[in-house]
Amino acid sequence: MNWEAAGAIGEIIGALAVFLTLVYLTTQIRQNTKAVQASAVDASISKVSSVRQSMYENAEVCGIYMRGLADPDDLDEESRTRFRLLMHNILLSISNVRSQTSFAGLSTSTWESQLVSLTRVATSPGGRWFWKEYRLEFEDTFREQIDKILQAT
Repeated sequence: MNWEAAGAIGEIIGALAVFLTLVYLTTQIRQNTKAVQASAVDASISKVSSVRQSMYENAEVCGIYMRGLADPDDLDEESRTRFRLLMHNILLSISNVRSQTSFAGLSTSTWESQLVSLTRVATSPGGRWFWKEYRLEFEDTFREQIDKILQAT
């Protein structure tokens, strides 16, 4: 065998090795992307669930939430502060789902499923009060989303 033939065979083997490496890396990147997306879904759902859990495990918190949604002016100063903090947590957890949809590739159906809860909370008297007073504490695109919901109702 001459040197030219050996060189050609070496180039073919090298090209094949590069191709197989690229196929392997592509597979690994896809698996990693799916794992990151699954982790984002889990984290987002956990945040929403933990806020809800605080209400169903504590009747006092649930009562403040329900009275605050109906009429925040009906709450004493301490309860209104607790309602405000609870609303902040609720909206931050929903905002997180929206952010994860944009940045971590969460499915849009996950975000859209939260729009029902967001609309229910934001359009209540307490939600409107909270949003009027504290809307600037949220990022721009989330503010635009809630503003659009409030304008539509």
